[in-house]
Amino acid sequence: MGRTGTTRRHALRAAGAATATAAGLLTGCTPDSADGRVSSGTKAARAESALRLRSADTSRELLGRYDAVLNAYPDESEALAPLRAAVARQVDALAPPARKPASPAPSARPSPSATARPPVLPAVAGDAEQALKDLAAAERRTADAHTATLMDAPPELARLLASLAAASAAHAYLLSELLTEGSGS
Repeated sequence: MGRTGTTRRHALRAAGAATATAAGLLTGCTPDSADGRVSSGTKAARAESALRLRSADTSRELLGRYDAVLNAYPDESEALAPLRAAVARQVDALAPPARKPASPAPSARPSPSATARPPVLPAVAGDAEQALKDLAAAERRTADAHTATLMDAPPELARLLASLAAASAAHAYLLSELLTEGSGS
């Protein structure tokens, strides 16, 4: 009659199979494989970085619009300065996590593209009321762009984009209220 239950041979076989399975799973988790293929984690990080850059560019463009309006109509600075500051913080929040740059050689000169150039400001309407309407429209477009990006973003970035879209929508509302107050006085 044969033995019933777990024998030493069955236990060793099961342990060997579990070890082989675990080893197979662990090698699948390496960031980059030896043959140059990029892992899904690296692809996801690159995709998130691209989304962050695109969203930061959208907010940076809006920041340029604020600067142009403030340049053309300095009397509006009391109302627009807090909104502009919030947009500047949005750009900072969207910037991909900084990597430590490699130390350049002491004799290395900055490249021509690395030298700072003054930003080119977008055109502004001829009167302050129209400029504020255009700024409110730009805030709505920014909110729409951040909302559209949500579907492709990983959860943490999606939460950030949702917050920024809500903030841009609130800015558009505040700008329209500013126009209402200005026309009522």
